[in-house]
Amino acid sequence: METNRASGLYWGNILVGAIFVIIFVTLMVMHANVEGLSLECPASAQGHVKELPLYDLESSNLTLETLASQNEVEAGPKEEVVVEEIIRTELDDYITSYLDDIKFLSYTFSIKSTDLIADMYLRYAKYHDTYGFNEKNVGYILNSNGNLKNYANVKYGLVEYINDFIGKNPKKKKTRKVNYTGNATYVENLIRYYTSIYTNVDTNIALSIGAAESGYYKVKYMLSVGNVYGGMGRGGLIHYDNIEIGVLSYIRLLSKSYFGKGLKTIPAIGYRYCPTIDNNGNKIASPHWINLVNTAMKKYKKLNNKISASDLLGKKEIL
Repeated sequence: METNRASGLYWGNILVGAIFVIIFVTLMVMHANVEGLSLECPASAQGHVKELPLYDLESSNLTLETLASQNEVEAGPKEEVVVEEIIRTELDDYITSYLDDIKFLSYTFSIKSTDLIADMYLRYAKYHDTYGFNEKNVGYILNSNGNLKNYANVKYGLVEYINDFIGKNPKKKKTRKVNYTGNATYVENLIRYYTSIYTNVDTNIALSIGAAESGYYKVKYMLSVGNVYGGMGRGGLIHYDNIEIGVLSYIRLLSKSYFGKGLKTIPAIGYRYCPTIDNNGNKIASPHWINLVNTAMKKYKKLNNKISASDLLGKKEIL
């Protein structure tokens, strides 16, 4: 009995050992297979992937720059950027140079400078190819022969253009009635500026005649109606809408009816401007008037007569 029992135990141990060996071997094989797994794409998909070659840079003629250039994507044609050149015209330069004069003279004639400038461009586009550009006649005003009129200076031509513009566009002119209550200096500066337009007029004589007529630009009634020179009409003292147009009318009168006709001295002007009859019944310039004008001349000869449109504009809100 004992012998048979021992023999059974012997074979049982062998069997258990064999089972352990099988289990051990199986585990080792499985472990080896896990480590050997590949992450490569399956063969069916490998044809869609381009294998990148590996280069030995030291043993080849290739450089990093060469490799980089091989991997560059060829760019398409570069889009050309066209910058449109802005061409300034003579009219642009004219407006830039004389903008203050355009503004102030537009204000004088009670029109908008923006309307005038817009008309300048229209006329420039219409007439430039035929007549070119003349800054003294920016309005392309023609004489009876169909040629451009030639004016004495730029501002003179601008005044004539404004008159022409108003004649063709009467609705653009607005009524600006202002009773002037300001000081004498502004009026004197208006005379200085307007005589820079009508250059045949002696500035000091114009200042002195106005001073003699208006009590050195202090007679309120005359100032309120814009008449500083004593101009008379059928109904008495001529009334102007504002002081600017009144003074301009005065200087134009001197230019056309006196200096323009050779009457350039105080006695010569006075003979027509303020005549009287002497004891012999002869027409002469009023001695009292001549004395008033000469006295004023002593004052104005000492002053600087240079004035610009920008000085007159001051803080005015002008379009």
